[in-house]
Amino acid sequence: MTELKLDVKKRQGILVSDRFDEIREHFSVKNEAAKFIRGYGRFIPQRTYAITPMGKFDPCLALEIKRLFITNQYPDEIKIDAELLEELLPAKKYLQDRGAFTTTPFKLSIPLRDYQEEIVVKSLNTGRGTIVLATAGGKTLTSATILSNIFLSNPRFKCLFIVPDLGLVQQTSADFLSYNVPFTISKWTGSHELDRSANVVVANIGILQSKNSDTSWLSEIDVLFVDEVHKVRKGNEINKLFKIIKTPLRFGLTGTMPEGLLDQWNIIGKIGPIIYEKTSYELRLESYVSNVSVAVLMINYKTLPQYPSELINAADRYRAEVDFLIKNNFRNNLISKAACGASQNTLILVDYIEHGENIFNLLKNTCSTKKIFYIRGEVEINEREAVRKLMEEHSDVIVVAISKIFSTGINIKNLHYIIFAGGGKAKIKILQSIGRGLRLHKDKDKLIIIDIADNLQYGYQHFLKRKALYEKENITHQIKEIRE
Repeated sequence: MTELKLDVKKRQGILVSDRFDEIREHFSVKNEAAKFIRGYGRFIPQRTYAITPMGKFDPCLALEIKRLFITNQYPDEIKIDAELLEELLPAKKYLQDRGAFTTTPFKLSIPLRDYQEEIVVKSLNTGRGTIVLATAGGKTLTSATILSNIFLSNPRFKCLFIVPDLGLVQQTSADFLSYNVPFTISKWTGSHELDRSANVVVANIGILQSKNSDTSWLSEIDVLFVDEVHKVRKGNEINKLFKIIKTPLRFGLTGTMPEGLLDQWNIIGKIGPIIYEKTSYELRLESYVSNVSVAVLMINYKTLPQYPSELINAADRYRAEVDFLIKNNFRNNLISKAACGASQNTLILVDYIEHGENIFNLLKNTCSTKKIFYIRGEVEINEREAVRKLMEEHSDVIVVAISKIFSTGINIKNLHYIIFAGGGKAKIKILQSIGRGLRLHKDKDKLIIIDIADNLQYGYQHFLKRKALYEKENITHQIKEIRE
């Protein structure tokens, strides 16, 4: 028999089972780091576990454990105690017992789509969970409605709304205000003091992890929202915050879950199970977002990178290829010509500052018909916002941007072209980058992605990963061979 209990003080689940080893092994993955530590491999754990040797686990992993029992066709052999059930489904105790509570979505200034209403009702009925909604699906509007309904039943509620960066603190707060929400909002960043009197505090991860920040008050919040929750990876510093936060009313928002099982279990365990999922393809089919197609420019080079000897590790060989691409005049000229020749606004995403500088300088010298900007880390939030607004008002703008800054969260409706200049294979970065241009605009029929692919050792492997992702997401793509 298996019993799942709750350690009330630490807000952790406890596994007690005659199948303990079998269950713990199921919720583990191979430790890829072990093989890289030569001479010490036998001292490095070969697997990484979501359940500790003492049987402790993040509370909502209980639902995944129960799913395992159902899949293996012995559902009657597992019991979840009442206290843990209350942690898994907190809506009844913390929301539904209030007289003014209703699951009928609060009407904001923008009407909800059918699927957004469904998300709101499910969230209010469960009290916690992860919402997987593709970029441009309206995660901010949906969360604003959930919080508005909570406000109706508890006008004094306190919520921490975590976003990844400073730009999203500004954008999320502004969006909430534009929806005419009934609750009060404050921003907490290095430039904005903490105002605990507000119902909703929108804060970036950086301020929450700062050694100078007092986070003890987090134990008193009533609701937690984590935007871009896919960033809550196993081992990240942000996980320490969950030890302070006691409320079980938790919601995570993301366009896509991470690929690694351990990272998925970490999010589900700490935030809640996936309670709703809608893909970009479904949004496109229903005409809620713009259509999209990919034009792949596969470059065949006359000269090849000077790779180090085969005896040198793969990281050095990859870095040599990256250096070759960053400085390659033919490649950078191709990117510059594609952006300058585009009929509407274009976003060029790069991974390295030097690469962005090379393309930006080339554009400044060769493309006099466009307004050209370069967004990197040191560019102030107000300046980034000014560039974003300029793109909404004009159709002759080219923005070169570091992908970590502009691939997540930035809302640009009047964006017709995105150039993937940095290559790479990361699923979330690619999907988030595509999402920058999926929002509908009166002058846009389709978003065009220009994928700069490289017929080189690593470049081609990475392109195949991107190609597989396009196929999985039902994004049409055509390949054109380019010879240097």
